[in-house]
Amino acid sequence: MTKPNTLNEQEQALRVLRDQIDDIDMNIQRLINQRAECAGKVADVKQRYGQSESPVFYRPEREAQVLRRVMERNTGPLPDHEMARLFREIMSSCLALEQPVKVAFMGPENNYAEQAVRKHFGLSAQSVAFASLEQVFKAVMDASCHYAVLPIESPQEGLVSHTLDLLNQYDVFICGEVELQLGGDALSSTFETRFLVLGRQQVAPSGCDKTSILIRSEDDRPGALYSLLEPFRKRGISLTRLETRSNTGARPVSLFYMDFEGHRDDETVAEVLAELQSTPLILKILGSYPQAVL
Repeated sequence: MTKPNTLNEQEQALRVLRDQIDDIDMNIQRLINQRAECAGKVADVKQRYGQSESPVFYRPEREAQVLRRVMERNTGPLPDHEMARLFREIMSSCLALEQPVKVAFMGPENNYAEQAVRKHFGLSAQSVAFASLEQVFKAVMDASCHYAVLPIESPQEGLVSHTLDLLNQYDVFICGEVELQLGGDALSSTFETRFLVLGRQQVAPSGCDKTSILIRSEDDRPGALYSLLEPFRKRGISLTRLETRSNTGARPVSLFYMDFEGHRDDETVAEVLAELQSTPLILKILGSYPQAVL
Protein backbone atom coordinates (compact mmCIF):
# COMPACT_ATOMS: atom_id res chain seq x y z
CA MET A 1 0.00 0.00 0.00
CA THR A 2 1.37 3.42 -1.01
CA LYS A 3 2.26 5.65 1.89
CA PRO A 4 0.49 9.06 2.19
CA ASN A 5 3.75 11.01 1.97
CA THR A 6 4.58 9.24 -1.32
CA LEU A 7 1.26 10.38 -2.81
CA ASN A 8 1.97 13.92 -1.73
CA GLU A 9 5.41 13.82 -3.37
CA GLN A 10 3.88 12.49 -6.58
CA GLU A 11 1.23 15.22 -6.62
CA GLN A 12 3.85 17.89 -6.03
CA ALA A 13 6.01 16.57 -8.86
CA LEU A 14 3.02 16.43 -11.22
CA ARG A 15 1.97 19.96 -10.26
CA VAL A 16 5.41 21.29 -11.23
CA LEU A 17 5.27 19.52 -14.62
CA ARG A 18 1.69 20.67 -15.27
CA ASP A 19 2.67 24.25 -14.53
CA GLN A 20 5.50 23.90 -17.04
CA ILE A 21 3.07 22.54 -19.64
CA ASP A 22 0.68 25.44 -19.02
CA ASP A 23 3.52 27.94 -19.57
CA ILE A 24 4.62 26.16 -22.74
CA ASP A 25 1.03 26.11 -24.02
CA MET A 26 0.76 29.86 -23.48
CA ASN A 27 3.96 30.45 -25.45
CA ILE A 28 2.83 28.13 -28.27
CA GLN A 29 -0.51 29.94 -28.48
CA ARG A 30 1.17 33.35 -28.51
CA LEU A 31 3.60 32.31 -31.26
CA ILE A 32 0.85 30.76 -33.40
CA ASN A 33 -1.09 34.02 -33.25
CA GLN A 34 2.06 35.94 -34.16
CA ARG A 35 2.48 33.66 -37.15
CA ALA A 36 -1.14 34.26 -38.15
CA GLU A 37 -0.61 38.02 -37.94
CA CYS A 38 2.46 37.72 -40.15
CA ALA A 39 0.50 35.61 -42.65
CA GLY A 40 -2.11 38.38 -42.75
CA LYS A 41 0.62 40.89 -43.59
CA VAL A 42 1.79 38.63 -46.40
CA ALA A 43 -1.74 38.74 -47.83
CA ASP A 44 -1.75 42.54 -47.58
CA VAL A 45 1.54 42.77 -49.48
CA LYS A 46 0.29 40.44 -52.21
CA GLN A 47 -2.87 42.50 -52.66
CA ARG A 48 -1.02 45.82 -52.58
CA TYR A 49 1.60 44.87 -55.15
CA GLY A 50 -0.49 42.45 -57.20
CA GLN A 51 -1.16 43.07 -60.84
CA SER A 52 -4.57 42.97 -62.53
CA GLU A 53 -4.99 39.27 -61.82
CA SER A 54 -6.09 38.02 -58.40
CA PRO A 55 -3.08 37.38 -56.12
CA VAL A 56 -2.08 33.78 -55.48
CA PHE A 57 -2.19 33.04 -51.75
CA TYR A 58 -1.48 29.31 -51.74
CA ARG A 59 2.05 28.51 -52.91
CA PRO A 60 2.64 24.73 -53.10
CA GLU A 61 6.41 25.06 -53.44
CA ARG A 62 6.65 27.34 -50.39
CA GLU A 63 4.54 25.00 -48.25
CA ALA A 64 6.63 22.00 -49.29
CA GLN A 65 9.83 23.86 -48.40
CA VAL A 66 8.48 24.81 -44.96
CA LEU A 67 7.38 21.25 -44.19
CA ARG A 68 10.71 19.81 -45.29
CA ARG A 69 12.57 22.22 -43.01
CA VAL A 70 10.27 21.28 -40.13
CA MET A 71 11.19 17.63 -40.61
CA GLU A 72 14.90 18.33 -41.07
CA ARG A 73 15.26 20.31 -37.84
CA ASN A 74 12.99 18.08 -35.75
CA THR A 75 14.82 16.54 -32.78
CA GLY A 76 11.96 14.46 -31.32
CA PRO A 77 10.47 12.85 -29.38
CA LEU A 78 7.62 13.47 -31.87
CA PRO A 79 8.30 11.72 -35.21
CA ASP A 80 9.18 13.94 -38.18
CA HIS A 81 5.91 13.30 -40.03
CA GLU A 82 3.83 13.97 -36.94
CA MET A 83 5.58 17.30 -36.38
CA ALA A 84 5.09 18.22 -40.04
CA ARG A 85 1.40 17.29 -39.80
CA LEU A 86 0.96 19.74 -36.91
CA PHE A 87 2.61 22.49 -38.94
CA ARG A 88 0.40 21.63 -41.91
CA GLU A 89 -2.65 22.43 -39.77
CA ILE A 90 -1.09 25.68 -38.53
CA MET A 91 -0.42 26.72 -42.13
CA SER A 92 -3.93 25.67 -43.14
CA SER A 93 -5.45 27.91 -40.46
CA CYS A 94 -3.19 30.83 -41.39
CA LEU A 95 -3.98 30.42 -45.09
CA ALA A 96 -7.71 30.51 -44.29
CA LEU A 97 -7.15 34.00 -42.83
CA GLU A 98 -5.58 35.12 -46.11
CA GLN A 99 -8.13 33.43 -48.37
CA PRO A 100 -10.51 30.53 -47.63
CA VAL A 101 -9.45 27.76 -50.02
CA LYS A 102 -12.11 25.73 -51.82
CA VAL A 103 -11.03 22.31 -53.07
CA ALA A 104 -13.11 20.14 -55.41
CA PHE A 105 -13.20 16.35 -55.24
CA MET A 106 -15.43 13.59 -56.59
CA GLY A 107 -17.92 12.53 -53.91
CA PRO A 108 -19.45 11.07 -51.89
CA GLU A 109 -18.31 13.00 -48.85
CA ASN A 110 -15.82 11.43 -46.43
CA ASN A 111 -14.37 9.16 -49.11
CA TYR A 112 -10.68 8.64 -49.83
CA ALA A 113 -10.54 11.69 -52.10
CA GLU A 114 -11.77 13.96 -49.31
CA GLN A 115 -9.25 12.36 -46.96
CA ALA A 116 -6.57 13.33 -49.49
CA VAL A 117 -7.93 16.91 -49.53
CA ARG A 118 -7.62 17.12 -45.75
CA LYS A 119 -4.16 15.58 -45.73
CA HIS A 120 -2.82 18.03 -48.31
CA PHE A 121 -4.68 21.25 -47.46
CA GLY A 122 -5.51 20.73 -43.78
CA LEU A 123 -8.82 20.94 -41.97
CA SER A 124 -9.32 24.68 -42.60
CA ALA A 125 -9.77 24.16 -46.35
CA GLN A 126 -13.34 23.89 -47.65
CA SER A 127 -13.86 20.62 -49.54
CA VAL A 128 -16.60 20.57 -52.18
CA ALA A 129 -18.00 17.27 -53.49
CA PHE A 130 -19.01 16.79 -57.13
CA ALA A 131 -20.78 13.89 -58.81
CA SER A 132 -18.20 13.20 -61.54
CA LEU A 133 -14.53 13.71 -62.37
CA GLU A 134 -15.46 15.97 -65.27
CA GLN A 135 -17.40 18.27 -62.93
CA VAL A 136 -14.30 18.41 -60.72
CA PHE A 137 -12.21 19.57 -63.68
CA LYS A 138 -14.83 22.14 -64.67
CA ALA A 139 -14.93 23.52 -61.12
CA VAL A 140 -11.25 24.40 -61.43
CA MET A 141 -11.62 25.73 -64.97
CA ASP A 142 -14.48 28.08 -64.12
CA ALA A 143 -12.79 29.13 -60.84
CA SER A 144 -15.69 28.06 -58.65
CA CYS A 145 -13.00 26.10 -56.75
CA HIS A 146 -9.36 27.09 -56.36
CA TYR A 147 -8.01 23.55 -56.58
CA ALA A 148 -9.07 19.95 -57.08
CA VAL A 149 -7.85 16.64 -55.72
CA LEU A 150 -8.50 13.54 -57.81
CA PRO A 151 -7.13 10.00 -58.06
CA ILE A 152 -4.44 9.13 -60.57
CA GLU A 153 -3.79 5.63 -59.21
CA SER A 154 -6.27 3.05 -57.98
CA PRO A 155 -5.58 -0.26 -56.23
CA GLN A 156 -8.21 -1.88 -58.45
CA GLU A 157 -7.19 -0.58 -61.90
CA GLY A 158 -3.76 1.02 -61.56
CA LEU A 159 -3.71 4.28 -63.49
CA VAL A 160 -7.16 5.89 -63.50
CA SER A 161 -7.83 6.09 -67.24
CA HIS A 162 -10.69 8.62 -67.00
CA THR A 163 -8.44 11.03 -65.10
CA LEU A 164 -5.84 10.60 -67.83
CA ASP A 165 -8.38 11.40 -70.55
CA LEU A 166 -9.52 14.54 -68.73
CA LEU A 167 -5.95 15.71 -68.16
CA ASN A 168 -5.50 15.45 -71.92
CA GLN A 169 -8.71 17.39 -72.53
CA TYR A 170 -8.59 20.26 -70.00
CA ASP A 171 -6.00 23.01 -69.63
CA VAL A 172 -5.18 22.69 -65.93
CA PHE A 173 -1.87 22.16 -64.19
CA ILE A 174 -0.76 19.56 -61.68
CA CYS A 175 0.51 21.52 -58.68
CA GLY A 176 0.93 18.77 -56.09
CA GLU A 177 0.51 15.11 -55.20
CA VAL A 178 -0.94 13.27 -52.21
CA GLU A 179 0.07 9.76 -51.15
CA LEU A 180 -2.61 8.06 -49.06
CA GLN A 181 -2.26 4.83 -47.10
CA LEU A 182 -5.38 2.67 -47.32
CA GLY A 183 -6.43 -0.48 -45.52
CA GLY A 184 -4.44 -1.68 -42.55
CA ASP A 185 -7.07 -3.49 -40.49
CA ALA A 186 -6.53 -6.90 -38.96
CA LEU A 187 -7.71 -8.73 -42.09
CA SER A 188 -5.93 -6.77 -44.81
CA SER A 189 -2.55 -5.26 -45.57
CA THR A 190 -1.95 -1.59 -46.24
CA PHE A 191 -1.53 -0.22 -49.74
CA GLU A 192 -0.78 3.22 -51.09
CA THR A 193 -2.75 5.19 -53.63
CA ARG A 194 -1.87 8.52 -55.21
CA PHE A 195 -3.91 11.64 -55.86
CA LEU A 196 -3.08 14.73 -57.91
CA VAL A 197 -3.72 18.33 -56.92
CA LEU A 198 -4.90 20.46 -59.85
CA GLY A 199 -4.93 24.23 -60.18
CA ARG A 200 -4.79 27.01 -62.71
CA GLN A 201 -1.25 28.25 -62.05
CA GLN A 202 2.13 26.73 -62.70
CA VAL A 203 4.29 26.03 -59.67
CA ALA A 204 7.81 27.35 -59.10
CA PRO A 205 10.64 24.95 -58.16
CA SER A 206 10.71 23.72 -54.56
CA GLY A 207 14.05 21.90 -54.73
CA CYS A 208 12.56 18.39 -54.78
CA ASP A 209 10.06 18.15 -57.62
CA LYS A 210 8.37 15.95 -60.18
CA THR A 211 7.19 16.71 -63.68
CA SER A 212 4.28 14.98 -65.43
CA ILE A 213 3.72 14.91 -69.17
CA LEU A 214 1.41 13.35 -71.74
CA ILE A 215 2.73 12.30 -75.13
CA ARG A 216 0.55 11.39 -78.09
CA SER A 217 2.24 9.32 -80.77
CA GLU A 218 1.02 7.90 -84.08
CA ASP A 219 4.31 6.09 -84.61
CA ASP A 220 3.66 2.36 -84.19
CA ARG A 221 7.06 1.24 -85.46
CA PRO A 222 9.14 -1.15 -83.29
CA GLY A 223 11.45 0.82 -81.01
CA ALA A 224 9.21 3.88 -80.77
CA LEU A 225 9.11 3.67 -76.98
CA TYR A 226 12.88 3.28 -76.82
CA SER A 227 13.29 6.47 -78.85
CA LEU A 228 10.91 8.25 -76.53
CA LEU A 229 12.93 7.27 -73.46
CA GLU A 230 16.35 8.00 -74.95
CA PRO A 231 16.38 11.76 -74.04
CA PHE A 232 15.83 10.82 -70.39
CA ARG A 233 18.54 8.15 -70.41
CA LYS A 234 21.12 10.50 -71.95
CA ARG A 235 20.65 13.02 -69.15
CA GLY A 236 20.25 10.59 -66.26
CA ILE A 237 16.69 11.62 -65.40
CA SER A 238 14.76 8.97 -63.46
CA LEU A 239 11.21 8.08 -64.48
CA THR A 240 8.93 7.35 -61.54
CA ARG A 241 5.91 6.34 -63.65
CA LEU A 242 5.30 5.28 -67.24
CA GLU A 243 1.91 4.20 -68.52
CA THR A 244 0.87 3.47 -72.10
CA ARG A 245 -2.58 3.41 -73.66
CA SER A 246 -3.17 2.48 -77.28
CA ASN A 247 -6.10 2.12 -79.63
CA THR A 248 -6.21 -0.44 -82.41
CA GLY A 249 -8.25 1.45 -84.99
CA ALA A 250 -7.41 2.19 -88.59
CA ARG A 251 -4.94 4.81 -87.38
CA PRO A 252 -3.14 3.51 -84.26
CA VAL A 253 -2.51 6.13 -81.59
CA SER A 254 -0.55 5.68 -78.38
CA LEU A 255 -0.83 7.90 -75.32
CA PHE A 256 2.05 7.91 -72.84
CA TYR A 257 1.74 9.26 -69.29
CA MET A 258 5.09 9.91 -67.63
CA ASP A 259 6.23 11.15 -64.22
CA PHE A 260 9.90 11.92 -63.71
CA GLU A 261 12.16 13.64 -61.22
CA GLY A 262 12.94 17.33 -61.64
CA HIS A 263 11.24 20.61 -62.51
CA ARG A 264 10.56 21.97 -65.99
CA ASP A 265 12.80 24.96 -65.12
CA ASP A 266 15.77 22.68 -64.39
CA GLU A 267 18.32 22.82 -67.19
CA THR A 268 18.39 19.09 -67.93
CA VAL A 269 14.59 18.74 -67.77
CA ALA A 270 14.18 21.74 -70.07
CA GLU A 271 16.56 20.06 -72.55
CA VAL A 272 14.52 16.84 -72.51
CA LEU A 273 11.25 18.70 -73.06
CA ALA A 274 12.77 20.73 -75.90
CA GLU A 275 14.05 17.55 -77.56
CA LEU A 276 10.63 15.91 -77.30
CA GLN A 277 8.94 19.02 -78.71
CA SER A 278 11.24 18.90 -81.74
CA THR A 279 9.83 15.51 -82.76
CA PRO A 280 6.50 14.66 -84.47
CA LEU A 281 5.18 13.69 -81.03
CA ILE A 282 2.43 15.80 -79.47
CA LEU A 283 3.66 16.81 -76.01
CA LYS A 284 1.52 18.24 -73.22
CA ILE A 285 3.34 19.35 -70.07
CA LEU A 286 0.87 18.67 -67.26
CA GLY A 287 2.94 20.43 -64.63
CA SER A 288 5.95 20.47 -62.36
CA TYR A 289 5.22 20.27 -58.65
CA PRO A 290 6.71 19.37 -55.26
CA GLN A 291 7.09 15.70 -54.46
CA ALA A 292 4.79 14.61 -51.65
CA VAL A 293 6.20 15.54 -48.24
CA LEU A 294 3.70 13.73 -45.98
